Amino acid sequence: MIYAIGDSFTYGDELDSQEQAWPAVLSKLLDRPVTNWGRSAAGNTRCVKRAIDAVLDDAEMIIIGWTDPIRHEFADERGIYDIWAGRNFRAFQRDNTHRIDLIKYLTAYDVPEYYYAQWLRQIILVQSLCRLHNIPCVMFVACAANHSHDDFAANWPKLINAIDQSQFVGGMATNVQIWTYGLPKGPNNHTLELGHKLIAEKIYEHIRN
Repeated sequence: MIYAIGDSFTYGDELDSQEQAWPAVLSKLLDRPVTNWGRSAAGNTRCVKRAIDAVLDDAEMIIIGWTDPIRHEFADERGIYDIWAGRNFRAFQRDNTHRIDLIKYLTAYDVPEYYYAQWLRQIILVQSLCRLHNIPCVMFVACAANHSHDDFAANWPKLINAIDQSQFVGGMATNVQIWTYGLPKGPNNHTLELGHKLIAEKIYEHIRN
């Protein structure tokens, strides 16, 4: 099985149907099933856990659309959730005040370079795991992480050198927003059907090459 892992840009937020999301479009291009394990608002910690699940299950290939490193995963009695600096969920305001406090803390004490370094370690972990199990791994930047790359890559040469950047579609310094610039977006700035088609085509060409 091929597993697609990521956030809302993988899941297909604001599309009329998940059949328009890039995993479904890629499935048709490859003529192979692609399971969509994307989730709205998912952080990279969840992506790593899902990649481990896939590798230890029946994965023949995993494809990860990494999200912004500033997203953090927490858990409480209501379950696992992701929050990030500056984010303000109305649902949190109603009955989850401790989550609002976490958002305020992350906003006040944001350390983007640390989060970027953590993301690099997550990439290395997944690539190493896939290499150990001889499973092809394809990656791309779905959301904003390339801004951190532009700012901080030079500060972490050992981590950067440990990453196989040939596994990234288009390289680490680009992302979905750049690819789909000028194409229709939803009210929440998610790329729509044409953008997902473009993402699928780029991943398909990367796999072919």
